[in-house]
Parts: sequence; structure tokens; C-alpha cells
Amino acid sequence: QEGVAWRTNHSVSELSLAGRPFVPCRNFQPPGWGAEAVEPVNRVRLRVLMVADVSPLQTTGGSARVLKEQARRLAERGHTVQLLCRQPRGDLLPDDTLDGVSLRHYPVNRAHSMSYATTSIFGARTSFRDYFQDQSWDVALFHQPLSALGVQPELPSSLPRLYCFHSPAGTEYRLRAVDPKKRRAPMGTRLVSAMLRRAERRALGNCDGILVLSDFSRRLLGETHHGLAAPVVTIPGGVDLDHFRPAPDRLALRDRLNLPKDALLLLTVRDLEQRMGIDTLLKALRRLPEGPPVHCLIGGTGPLRRFLEELATHLGLADRVQFLGYIPEDQLPLYYQVADLFVLPTRSHEGFGLVTVEALACGTPVVATPAGATPEILVPLEARLLASDTGESSLASSLQEALPLARDEAFRRRCRTYAETSYSWDRHAERLEGELLACTARTPSRHFVRLAG
Repeated sequence: QEGVAWRTNHSVSELSLAGRPFVPCRNFQPPGWGAEAVEPVNRVRLRVLMVADVSPLQTTGGSARVLKEQARRLAERGHTVQLLCRQPRGDLLPDDTLDGVSLRHYPVNRAHSMSYATTSIFGARTSFRDYFQDQSWDVALFHQPLSALGVQPELPSSLPRLYCFHSPAGTEYRLRAVDPKKRRAPMGTRLVSAMLRRAERRALGNCDGILVLSDFSRRLLGETHHGLAAPVVTIPGGVDLDHFRPAPDRLALRDRLNLPKDALLLLTVRDLEQRMGIDTLLKALRRLPEGPPVHCLIGGTGPLRRFLEELATHLGLADRVQFLGYIPEDQLPLYYQVADLFVLPTRSHEGFGLVTVEALACGTPVVATPAGATPEILVPLEARLLASDTGESSLASSLQEALPLARDEAFRRRCRTYAETSYSWDRHAERLEGELLACTARTPSRHFVRLAG
């Protein structure tokens, strides 16, 4: 019987995975053992089932991008990855494969929140039965609760399972439902939020391990779903360092994108929703003192676009603010590169902030509110980039203080170096691979017993 062995300072443990070819392993560390106690010996090629409420073909949100990068990079590392995910919105046609990952989409009914939830659960279950029932895997990795609830009962009880927790589903739903004019959510929002919270807790409880992208998300998980038995591991998100990189000539890029040459260019890329704080950014722009002309680019789509456009006009900023709409993936690096500063005005629940590390990888400093995981990223780089709170006055002050850094080429190089050394999807995939291997090595009874040492 073939196996995976870890040598520790205390003992040798042979953990069996039958019938898998060996390939060299780099820096594998089972969670919780301590780097000084583990020396990698082998890595196996795994058969990984991934299940999600989002699609990697529609990466307008951060969780979809995480899903896409995890799947494709696990495939690049030699693992067999099959992904069952939600049918994308609009007329986007699902592919059978994506960068070596086998894709299968399940249909959903988006008429209202309840139909969306029920068809997500049963659509995922039906698609699993139709296309995956007779297949086998070494480990399952779930993103989001609804599809997880649909598929988990169909899996063998002995199959190891991990859950990637992005944010509390119930809280996320409630925050998105808030009407910015009435400053309250529609009737029924609390009920749906409570149902999502229960669904998420059940999906989490059915898993052998939980992954989070930040220490903030770890704390949020504990506050929302205290008492879970599964161990929690933090693996920070990443950035594609080849796709997001500094431009050789930023002035030429302004001409190419038809942007003002002499203005200070600010950029934000966000879903246009209440918790993203775009209205805070607009009000902060009005507070900036006289100085160089400021031109603010706002990328992204969402239900608040009309409200935000009206607010910009009301504040007298119509000629200084440009709403770009959805920025295609191949164009996104250009806007990061051309910006003098990227601004992240989030109000709450920033589970990681992929846009932050993407901007830094392009050499663009990021000024942000201290919401969620953002301080974990920015404070080690430069504390001046972080506002003291999420209000417009603090954000305006931080923007003003960061102006000298905006065109400081040495600091822009430092931003790039920081992204290179601290955040990359390759680093993320390597640690994710280690957690998948460690999960397969645990006893299938779902009792979380650390190996004796």
C-alpha cells in the first residue's frame, strides 16, 4: 500500500493514500504542527471535487476569483479538479473546461431570494446526481453554503471535506439588501438572513476543516458560528503577479485610455453596493483641499449605480468622477497601472480584499478605511495608507496624507515588491494543497484527533 509519510522531530507517521503516484513536494506542512517539527517527504496527486454558489466564468466578485484561482492552480500542480458551480448570469455560455479544470454548471431561478436558495440547493444536487454520481474523489472543497447543502448528502461519509469561508452568508445578504435612501432593508430580509445563517452553519458542520483568507474572517467565523469542531486555517488570498504588474510608461497609458494628463487619478473597483462605501469616497472627494485637479475612476456594477451617479451630481463632482461600469479582466491591470492611488472605502466585512493586492502588484499605493482584513495587508507596508475610521473625514485626511506617495516611484516599486513577497496565488495554492493533503490524512470518522507526537 502506497502512502504519504511526514517525518517529525518526535515520531514517524505513515498516513495511507492508496494508489496515488508520488511527485516532489515543496514546503508542505500539516496544519497546527509547527514549521520546525515537519519535513516534507512526498506529495500525491489528488482527485478534488469543488462545489460553489458562484462561477469562475463570472469573476465580478472576490469569491468567484478565489474559486477560479484555486481550481486552475491546483490543476497546474498536477491534481485532477472537477468543479460543480452555479450557472452564470446573462448569456455567458458555460465552458466544459477552464485551464485544465472540468466544469459543470447547475441552473438556478433568480426570480426572488427564496427561489434562488431552493434551486441552488436542489439544482446542485440534481446536477451532481446526473453527472458525478458514479465518480470518486480524494477530497471535496466547498465554497458557499447552498450548493454545499445540496451535494454533501450525496457524498460518501468517509470523503474528507474542506470549506472555504469567505464571509457570513446571512450577514452578506442583509448588508446587500439595505436601501441607501431609506437606510433599511426590505421586509423579510431578516428571515432570509437567518435561514442562510442556519444553512451555512450546517454546511460548515459537515466539513473536516475550514479555510479563511484572513485573521479577520477567522474572528468573524468564530463570532457567527461559535462552537464548530473543525479546525480553522488562515491562507491569505493572492494576486496573479504576471497579469497584474507595473506599466513601463504610465503617461502613455493615460493617452491610450483617454484620461486627463495632469490630474491626480484615483481609482476604485467595487460592486456598487451599500457596504462598499462608494458614497463615502464621493463625500471625501468634496472635502479635499485645493490642490492638483482630481479625477476619480469608479469601476464596477451593482444596484447603487444610479444612486451614486445622482449623488456625484448633487455634490458637484459630475465632471471629476467617471463611472466605468464593468472592467473586463484583460483591461483591469491597465486601470490599476495608470492610477496614482487606489481607494478602498469599504464600510464593513472586507474578508480579504483582492483588489488591494492587485493594485499593489501594479505598483499603485492603496488608501483604505480600516474595515475588515484591510489593516492586515496595509499596516505592514505603510500605516499612513490606512484611515483612522470608515468616515468621509478620515478618508479625506488619509488621501491628503498619501499624496506624496502617489507619484513616488521608489514607493511604487516597494508596493510591487511587497505584493511579490507576501501575496501570490502560487503561495496560496501551495498552502491549499498542503491542507487538502492533511485533510485526506485525517481519520474518516470526522473526529478531529491530532496525530500523536
